[in-house]
Amino acid sequence: MNDWQVIWSHQVEGPVNDVHIDEHGALVASGQTLFSIRTDGSLHWRSDQIFDVYSVEIAGSSVAILTGTSIHVIDRHSGRPLSDGRSIPGGYREVLSRPGGGWVAADRGDHLHVFRPNGRGIRRLRVGSMRGLVGWLDREHLLMLDLDGALRCVRLHGEHAQRRIEDRRWMWCSSLERGRLLLLDVEGMLHEGVPNPFGWDEIERISDGDIEPYRAVRCMDGWWTMDLEGRVRHALEANNIGFGDDPVDYLSSDGIGSILTATREGLLRWSIAPGVSGLRAEGRRSQQEEERRRLDWLQRSTMFESAQQAEDEGLWSRALELYRALGRDEDVRRILGLQEGSD
Repeated sequence: MNDWQVIWSHQVEGPVNDVHIDEHGALVASGQTLFSIRTDGSLHWRSDQIFDVYSVEIAGSSVAILTGTSIHVIDRHSGRPLSDGRSIPGGYREVLSRPGGGWVAADRGDHLHVFRPNGRGIRRLRVGSMRGLVGWLDREHLLMLDLDGALRCVRLHGEHAQRRIEDRRWMWCSSLERGRLLLLDVEGMLHEGVPNPFGWDEIERISDGDIEPYRAVRCMDGWWTMDLEGRVRHALEANNIGFGDDPVDYLSSDGIGSILTATREGLLRWSIAPGVSGLRAEGRRSQQEEERRRLDWLQRSTMFESAQQAEDEGLWSRALELYRALGRDEDVRRILGLQEGSD
């Protein structure tokens, strides 16, 4: 396995409360400010809130943020507010985007709150206490981790129902990423599985207890974990190639080759997987070639219009010059015939 490469680092004013990245760059919640940073490390926009922003969730062109006791929806590309915010006593603990549009937020009690894409509330469900939201099996089935470590599936459609998918207990589990989970059992063994509302499509042990993850993200070469001491390492290869031993507090991935790490004090590092820099360079070359073709087409289109105008005005020499430059032999012969006829 080759080294990951840090392509930029940036210092923001702490404390950092959450980070989230996608194909457009990073969103960093730092105190009362949400920063949008492009993939090249430059600042895109900032959005200042009245209270600290402590959770961020991206869904396409929209972003849900938790601040104070409220949930707000803002535009991903400008930071412009898309909702007036919805507040509850005690505030929300976490928020997830919902497949097909919308949001679900867990409060600090035992309720889930379902929202439309614009942040307007739809319903509130009493589901009982939980340790955290895990992820969506589909639009109507949400997986969560109970206080005792059991995985529970909640159905949101109609009269909501819920059930534990198995009797096993887990010390920790990751968020559901592309249908897969990373889990730590009570004996310290690490497992990877594909859950469904009634159990598992597949599950297997992948390590023998040498990793104690606190956070995990799935990227192009598998799972990367952050332990309680803030060290980043690969779940299978048991190394930290490219990430060093400096502790971090937050970890986020776009799933396709980029990982952002952040410290509570505001040090951000954007790393890319081996080979991604070459792919990006190839992508830039393709974009440049496409832009060159576009400009060539525009130039040729302008020249053709000028040739037609010169022909309409009887400027045969100018029309011939332009048609020859465009390689339009038929038009050249036609203009020569018109020129001879006029003589």
